[in-house]
Amino acid sequence: IKTARGLRDRRMRLSLQVAKRFFGLQDMLGFDKASKTVEWLLNHSKDEIKQLAIQNINHHHHHLHAHDDHEGRLVRSTASSTNSECEGVSGLDEVAFISSGEVPLVVKRGRASKGSRKRRSGALLHPIIGRESRQ
Repeated sequence: IKTARGLRDRRMRLSLQVAKRFFGLQDMLGFDKASKTVEWLLNHSKDEIKQLAIQNINHHHHHLHAHDDHEGRLVRSTASSTNSECEGVSGLDEVAFISSGEVPLVVKRGRASKGSRKRRSGALLHPIIGRESRQ
């Protein structure tokens, strides 16, 4: 998975303390897969994630408005976000980061329309290649 800090493996190593808490939560929720537990955590943290995304956008936007005043001094103009600038964040499903500048990019989940779906041929997919890419 591509992130602001480069390519990341999907697997995570948890500290013993965090693993105990995580699997305890997973047991309470009755989930058998870690991804379902993480999804539950993300869904229940959505408001906090939105606030972080807005803060990152404001921080990045503020730094974009720094410029030289022709006398060698750095001048930073103040930039405030309007509702229209943050509208993309309000429907947040996932936050991904653009690798070039750690600017949050809102990624909406949804199904592709019938016309835009790509058909996959079973002959084109090789199970060993797929398995190796997941490891």
